[in-house]
Amino acid sequence: MFSHFACRWEHTLPDEPIRLFEEIDEQRMEVRKVEEYRDGRLLRTSTINDTRTSLSSEPVPPVAEIEAQPEFTVEALTAAQFASAWAKATDSTVA
Repeated sequence: MFSHFACRWEHTLPDEPIRLFEEIDEQRMEVRKVEEYRDGRLLRTSTINDTRTSLSSEPVPPVAEIEAQPEFTVEALTAAQFASAWAKATDSTVA
């Protein structure tokens, strides 16, 4: 069973995403991810690759650990909400 959430990242770095949409498995490994950028771009990936948008090879930390960092805000997503973001995104290997 997969779980889904979005994480807002408050920062001033112009080339980094401001929101991450995550689909993770029971071991907390990323299965699919969408990155949203300030300019409105949405990039997606379902692989560990050499592009900027890549899945992590490490498990995603627990939500409490993520939210303990002041620059991050986590919001729960339904599978349908994640699927909507995924459908709007461009594959990172062709972006």
